[in-house]
Amino acid sequence: MSVIINTIILLSVLGFLSGTFLAFAEKKFEVKEDVRVIFAENLLPGINCGACGYPGCSGFAKGFVNGDVKPEGCLPGKRQGVPEKLARLSKMSDDELRKIWEEINEDPDKIKEKF
Repeated sequence: MSVIINTIILLSVLGFLSGTFLAFAEKKFEVKEDVRVIFAENLLPGINCGACGYPGCSGFAKGFVNGDVKPEGCLPGKRQGVPEKLARLSKMSDDELRKIWEEINEDPDKIKEKF
């Protein structure tokens, strides 16, 4: 009987220590994504066609934020006004973007409503 109790205690302690370590590691090695990339990616049509020369909309968004590609590079998005939205995004300051990000409660699906 004491073997079972000792095993339960040991596994509980190991589980608690593992959980604590994982929580610490999550905060320590957290990857913070650029808000501009999130905004740019959600302003694109999201069809991942590759017509822009990038493997998908996320690649195009990163290229746009880095300045490697022009807003007119998204061919399917031209009809939807994507170049104008991306040009507006590029003119916005980081403070304005953080304010919008907080207003929408960090929900990427609401980004199109703000543009």
